[in-house]
Amino acid sequence: MMENKNNMTVRELKEAVKKLSPQEQILLVRYVLGTLEIEEGEMSDEWKMELEVRSEAHEKGEVKTRSWEEVKERLN
Repeated sequence: MMENKNNMTVRELKEAVKKLSPQEQILLVRYVLGTLEIEEGEMSDEWKMELEVRSEAHEKGEVKTRSWEEVKERLN
């Protein structure tokens, strides 16, 4: 098991994320994904463009976001 050098445990972090608004959760996910080291070429240009289009639409308020609870309910 990996030693936790941070003050917050993974469980505490998960609970804190649940308290964020959907918009804040999206921003957090974008931040975390941005910290990953991805080798050049792993994401196609088409996917990069799609990500940019969706991100812009979200930032402009053109899309409705849903909470994880709403998504899980819809999938059941």
